[in-house]
Amino acid sequence: MILTIYTEAFFDSAHLIKNHPGKCATLHGHTWKVSVWVRGDSSQTDSSGILWDFGKLKEITDKLDHKNLNEIIDKPTAENIALLIYSECKAGNELLDYKVRVYENVVSKTSYCETGDF
Repeated sequence: MILTIYTEAFFDSAHLIKNHPGKCATLHGHTWKVSVWVRGDSSQTDSSGILWDFGKLKEITDKLDHKNLNEIIDKPTAENIALLIYSECKAGNELLDYKVRVYENVVSKTSYCETGDF
C-alpha cells in the first residue's frame, strides 16, 4: 500500500540575489517555510514502522537557520534552496519519492518553488 507523509519546518535566514534588477539584490531576510511530502510503499518502512523520519527535515533546516544563505548556496534563490533540501532529503533514501515546497515568506504573500518526484 502506498503511503504519503507530510511535514513542514520554518527557518530564518538572510540572502541576496546577485544581478537581480530589484531590491532582492541587497541583503535581506525571510522566515522560510518548507513543506515536504514523502511517498513510498508500506513495505519500505523500517523496523519501527517509519517510512521517513520527520526529524530529518529539522536537521536539514537547522543547517540553514539564522545563516547568510549566500555562504551556503552559490545562488540562494527559492529554486536552489528547494533543490538543496530535496537533495538532502533524498540522500540515503533514494527509493522514496519526495516533493519539496519552499515558501519565501510565511505571512505577507504566497510564493513558493516546488520540486521532486511527484
